[in-house]
Amino acid sequence: MTISLSRVLSVLVVAAAYVRGYWIPSGFLLVTFVSAPILALIWFPEQIDDLTFGAWYQGSQVDRHTPAVAVAALGWVFLLLFVLVLFLARIHSK
Repeated sequence: MTISLSRVLSVLVVAAAYVRGYWIPSGFLLVTFVSAPILALIWFPEQIDDLTFGAWYQGSQVDRHTPAVAVAALGWVFLLLFVLVLFLARIHSK
């Protein structure tokens, strides 16, 4: 397993989420349960695609691979939105 820039940055963003989640009741559990599946999208996009390839959905079979970059980009969008919500919640709670 190679450590890429995307993986290192995602861990840093999750660390910032834990710092923010420290002030929320049950924040540690919230950050853990929300960020774990999102990190899977960023860290293992090829494996996520392999899970869905060949599956049947509404009578049709998934017969095209999703580019790993697209899966990881979706993970980044979710991760950044989650951390943004954590930090905006603190600003509005004051």
